[in-house]
Amino acid sequence: MFTKDIISWIKQSTKSTKFYIFVTLISFSLVIPLVLRDSLSIRVLTLMAIFTIYASSWNLLASSGQGSLGHAAFLGVGGFTSALLALNLGIPPIIGIFIGGVVSAGIGFLIGLTCVRLKAWFLGMVTFGFSIIAETLVSQFDDFTHGILGFRTAPLASSGLPFYYLAVLIATLCIAIIYYIMKSKMGLAFRAIHQNQSESKMIGINTAKYKLYAFAISTFFAGLAGGLYAHFLRYIRVEIFTPANSFEPLMMSVIGGLGTIEGPIIGSIILVAIDSYLPNIDKFLPIVHGIFVGPYLRLLGLGIFLVIVVIFLPKGVSSLLRKMYNYFFTDTKKANNIERK
Repeated sequence: MFTKDIISWIKQSTKSTKFYIFVTLISFSLVIPLVLRDSLSIRVLTLMAIFTIYASSWNLLASSGQGSLGHAAFLGVGGFTSALLALNLGIPPIIGIFIGGVVSAGIGFLIGLTCVRLKAWFLGMVTFGFSIIAETLVSQFDDFTHGILGFRTAPLASSGLPFYYLAVLIATLCIAIIYYIMKSKMGLAFRAIHQNQSESKMIGINTAKYKLYAFAISTFFAGLAGGLYAHFLRYIRVEIFTPANSFEPLMMSVIGGLGTIEGPIIGSIILVAIDSYLPNIDKFLPIVHGIFVGPYLRLLGLGIFLVIVVIFLPKGVSSLLRKMYNYFFTDTKKANNIERK
């Protein structure tokens, strides 16, 4: 039954314009590192792939009407679990990152059991509190976690192109799974709960169950991203739980487009690019040199871009790209059909 559903979904997806856009993006992601061969560009592209998974996990949770302000807790749990399993037990990192995702999902499930009936931003405060608790515990049990000073993580793949292509492969699989979930009955239930929880209960949707599903699935992908992130940096310490890492997936989803599959991808590309390239631009622009440097220029750029998007593109950059696509392609097709008639 499940196999038939997958086959049916694939057939339907191949008829969709989004499918061909998705294939084009994958093809582009495979080719672009062959053009931009410098180490900085490969590093930035790899971070984009990792944060695409992380932002998509947060976006999935938000699609069910829930909010998390402490998603870094699950990023960190996944990262530390995978890194410690490799360090202490010799478990291969490629297996460890998935175990880290499962551990994060288990913790997310337990948190969801106690908090799933809370409203979105009350739940957000609980998750923010849990991220502080997780950071404190990792620091307190430093003899086991080595989190205060940090430690080198085992290599998941060779640096450069091998790791990048592995990250793209895992990100592609994650996005495909999330897309399938959002197109399934479960995804329909998520959207119904997001629109109106009271009406969802009236038509027979078990809102607590589906919100719990969303929380567990979301935290699994966040933990998986954390494992990738830790092995990519080749180093992990307690700073992975920092609030900045909790707000990044939120900003990526809002900038790209909340509730869409492509939103977190677009948001991740934009924010990682700003985060990576903007701090170095003061070297090339004398007007800002000596005024805004390094982290200050990065924060200024992020803040300005976020304000512009929220005011002028409340549905995210993806809404603008969708309008452009409809203008240049859909309208042209309609005009051609009219001429033929």
